[in-house]
Amino acid sequence: MVTASNTMRRSEQSRQREIHPNLKVVLNLLDGLQAMLGDRYEVILHDLSHVESSIVGLAGNLTARKVGGPATDYLLRLLKEYGDGAPDSINYQNTAPNGRALRSSTIFIRDDGGAILGSLCVNQDLTDFIVAGKLLQDLSRFEAEGDIAPRETFAQEIGDVMESMISNEIEHMGKPVTYMHKEDKLRVVDCLERKGIFSVKNSVEYVAERLGVTNFTIYNYLKEIRVSKNSDG
Repeated sequence: MVTASNTMRRSEQSRQREIHPNLKVVLNLLDGLQAMLGDRYEVILHDLSHVESSIVGLAGNLTARKVGGPATDYLLRLLKEYGDGAPDSINYQNTAPNGRALRSSTIFIRDDGGAILGSLCVNQDLTDFIVAGKLLQDLSRFEAEGDIAPRETFAQEIGDVMESMISNEIEHMGKPVTYMHKEDKLRVVDCLERKGIFSVKNSVEYVAERLGVTNFTIYNYLKEIRVSKNSDG
């Protein structure tokens, strides 16, 4: 909605100096654009023929600037470095005078010959979104960095759980069962023992079948593992 204060500011600016028709077109869009974007946005029009008092239109209030205010140091640097070839700068990180986090864009307005007349600058206050994002990140954080995340199987049958456990260990060995030696299979059984698979009924038979050995062999492996652990302890 076009407010009386905005209209008055524009009238005062028009009396002070005449601006290029291309800038006037954009000036008439400021209030509608800011109203559409919302209160978290500020839209500013600069007439860069007078950098010391370049602001000729403003809608919203994030940076506490007023009509008649100067160009920013960033605008001056772009003009100095590139002249009329200065590129638009979209969605760069910025900070308001009160410390709030902004996302800003600077879009240059040119005459028919390509010379820069002014710029349309849009600032968005992202502070609340950043705070909310950090809160969501904390709420969805997993284990501390460096910890090993468990692979958990949500199964309907205990057989599926055993299948997942032994498949993972075989995968970690990096070779098919048919190429495994006794030491390889002993290591698989050791890992499965430490992960508690042999507390499950009929697990010995299942592991024996997957490793291509007899139940008696699995019992011997378990005995060898337990004797070794006792001797180490």
